[in-house]
Amino acid sequence: MAEVMEQLSRKVDPEQTLVDVDTDQIDAFYFFAPGEVLDQQMKMAADTRADQIAVFEVSHPDEARKVIESSLAAMQQQNANYFPEEADKLEHACILNDGAVFAVVVGEQAGAVCSAGLK
Repeated sequence: MAEVMEQLSRKVDPEQTLVDVDTDQIDAFYFFAPGEVLDQQMKMAADTRADQIAVFEVSHPDEARKVIESSLAAMQQQNANYFPEEADKLEHACILNDGAVFAVVVGEQAGAVCSAGLK
């Protein structure tokens, strides 16, 4: 998990402007069922930008993408009226998957990161 987060952080946020989110606060952004997430890490912008990197290790990978997509849709809806450019970033978020590990990248580098993949 930490290795995936470090790899994505170097690609997405080389100047380290994203800040760590406490594990218990990640649930406010991503709506996984209790016990579904085995491990998680998240970094996000400390200002009004929607930029973020989130990494999850889940027990049921077949359901995780749906949860991530609906969580991103909820964030997009919250931003739509006040920060339309940030809602657009959320709409074009990158979701990467390798087995039980999922990574979400929101921001200007999302497309390039998606093209490169997790490896």
